[in-house]
Amino acid sequence: MVVIEIDKNDLIELVGKQLTDEGIEETLFLIKIESKINGDKIECEMNPDRADMFSVEGIAREMKGFLGIETGIKKYDVIDSGVVLKKQKADARPCIACGIIKDVVLSDYLVKSLMQVQEKLHMTIGRNRRKVAIGVHDFDKIVPPLVYKDVDDETFVPLGMTDKMNIKGILERHPKGVDYAHLVKEIYPLIYDKEGVISFPPIINSERTKVTENTKNLFIDVTGTDEKTVNQVLNILCCNINERCGKIFSVKVSNKVTPQLEPKEISMNVEEIDKILGIGLNESDIVEALEKMRYFVKKMKGGKIIAGIPAYRSDILHKIDVIEDVAVGYGYNNIEPILPKIATIGKQSELEKLSRKIRELMSGLGFQEVLSFILTNKENNFVKMNTKGECAEILNPISSEHNICRTWLLPSLMKILSSNKHREYPQKVFEINDCVLLDETTETKTKQIRNLAAVISYDNSNLTEMKSIVETILSSLGYKYEIKDYNHPSFIESRCGEILIDGDQIGFFGEIHPKILENWQLEKPVIGFEIRVD
Repeated sequence: MVVIEIDKNDLIELVGKQLTDEGIEETLFLIKIESKINGDKIECEMNPDRADMFSVEGIAREMKGFLGIETGIKKYDVIDSGVVLKKQKADARPCIACGIIKDVVLSDYLVKSLMQVQEKLHMTIGRNRRKVAIGVHDFDKIVPPLVYKDVDDETFVPLGMTDKMNIKGILERHPKGVDYAHLVKEIYPLIYDKEGVISFPPIINSERTKVTENTKNLFIDVTGTDEKTVNQVLNILCCNINERCGKIFSVKVSNKVTPQLEPKEISMNVEEIDKILGIGLNESDIVEALEKMRYFVKKMKGGKIIAGIPAYRSDILHKIDVIEDVAVGYGYNNIEPILPKIATIGKQSELEKLSRKIRELMSGLGFQEVLSFILTNKENNFVKMNTKGECAEILNPISSEHNICRTWLLPSLMKILSSNKHREYPQKVFEINDCVLLDETTETKTKQIRNLAAVISYDNSNLTEMKSIVETILSSLGYKYEIKDYNHPSFIESRCGEILIDGDQIGFFGEIHPKILENWQLEKPVIGFEIRVD
């Protein structure tokens, strides 16, 4: 969950309606925000998928729609600024989007909101600046044209400093450089204007383009590794600031123009909405509910509805998300609860009991549990592990990083090791979680399985150590097992074993091949195992 603090008086002013504390809390609850009011401050807790509501401006926009003050989609006029940013070779962080907000009034409320939303976006969908990083500058101090490129070294005055520093100095001595040095290596992405460096993403901006109380025009750069997410973050920032003040101007970034704030359309019909919600909504009810949730809605023949999704709604992946918004707009408090006709007593499944026992066992062996996404990509699941195979692919993925269902857990653990090279060693992590395999005999053509995997990384890790751990786990669970030599493309030849129960393979273990370590940019040896537990 994401927690932000907003000012009550600022919220009321942005909503444009006098509200009591009880009215604020009730409205926030109905748009899926838990709140606590302490005097003039409101603490808001929400799901991390609603990045557009990580600021008071986004919350006020949602409340205005829900309360019927301003319904339907807001049209954002984007004016061509004439500013061009040329992207040259930028392999370190290949994606960039920029926008300009002019005629900004930098009140204390806006400054605090802008700082907070940057922090929350960095922390959540930005993956602590690894996936997305944001830079905000005083546009009047920038001299176009702009260039984004990788360099080996450069000197400039970083934000908060008075003297020039080179890249190495920033990474070693500047507070932000120390915090985020692990995100850049060997080549460094920089944004230049005519007079020099304005930004070193994802680390620090230049002191020269610092935003002050006298700033009237903002330049926003968003860089990262995933183009869709980069564009979504820029859209959120531009739309949220525009709720309060300013005019939005576009920037030509190589062969594209950003931000793109036109709504995307999705079609549904009344019948499928009613089938999912089951509360008997007619076409007019659905249109009204969606307009309260700030959608553009167009009624077509045959009960068909086309919904225009606001550009700031990065959480809408499928029509089911729009249908959920129909329920929110209608009001969860207006849906009458019905007791089920069948009385049952819930209990934990045998698989969950076994999983809990394994978690306790792994913790006792000194491992730390991690949880990773079931969605991944072929590069991580197969290519980096030197394996081949078939998998369930996502038809309409929101990101190229998450476009298939994983078939095993070890790649997820290797990715975690790769992201934590700056942490202390030895590193011992495990995961017990679900994977998805293709199965033509089932209705969905797939089956979900439960696997256990673990890795250890430090200088002296070896096969004997992992064999001992595997034997301890299997013996503690009461399994009669057999271990044989095994060749697996992810492990060193003759340094790998398979685990058999009643002649069937249930898993394998060994020393990860140096080629695999190189693929994940790991410098220390890694041993690992994976066992199917369902």
